Amino acid sequence: MQELEARFTGIDNLNRDIIAMARDYTFRRPEDVYDFLKKEPSAIALVSEAHGRIREHFPQGEIFMEVLRDPGSPIERELLISISTSLPPSDAVRKLDAFDDSWWLGASSSSPADICIKVEYR
Repeated sequence: MQELEARFTGIDNLNRDIIAMARDYTFRRPEDVYDFLKKEPSAIALVSEAHGRIREHFPQGEIFMEVLRDPGSPIERELLISISTSLPPSDAVRKLDAFDDSWWLGASSSSPADICIKVEYR
């Protein structure tokens, strides 16, 4: 009985974490994002922290999250975080490089989930 209760508590916590993330990110195809995070729960803490780190470099603009699938493989999936910006491309790339160097490359290197962060121009 305790094991069953622990599983339901885990599911509740997972759902709560994903709902909290939906306040920070705009999900494209939310069902795909939910399924990805449910199968890769280790990505949740990383993606949650990434939002604050992204805001240090890109304080404005919407941040999207979606799942991309490799058309040649039904299994290969990648979580893509897109930072929407109206900055000139050279400034946006410079800020993204600073974000990568200051935190993302180190933080994401230990994650088993395939996650990519890029800029998207408005």
